[in-house]
Amino acid sequence: MSGASHLDVINQYEAPLTEYGAGHRGIDLEAPIGTQVIAPVSGEISFSGQVGYRESITILFGNSFRASLEPVCSELIEGTLVLAGEVIGAVCEPDLAYQWHCEFACLHFGTRTDSGYFSPLALLGVLTPSRLVPLGDQALG
Repeated sequence: MSGASHLDVINQYEAPLTEYGAGHRGIDLEAPIGTQVIAPVSGEISFSGQVGYRESITILFGNSFRASLEPVCSELIEGTLVLAGEVIGAVCEPDLAYQWHCEFACLHFGTRTDSGYFSPLALLGVLTPSRLVPLGDQALG
């Protein structure tokens, strides 16, 4: 997933206004059922199992960063170390009770820290940090 320029983002990240508010805490990538999923980062599998009618896998990296991908079926178990670029599973059919939020099958990719969620595009190097630009003579030195 590094070099995200070739990825087809269907739905963008939308930060919620409050901790429990509405939003889209990740991005959705075009990915038909059966698409191999690669680790976007090196780290340790901290979760692999079912959440809300779909299979999910989470990679813990850095001190407290997590990357979650769903619906992903994987044979990997918690504690497994993975390298960025390694195949970790495949996009799979969720349970019948699950309601897709994409028109077609897609891969949801979310990233978070203990402080909250952030756009996975920042992790992939697609987003650059914002910076303030001085306003002419009003700029403070």
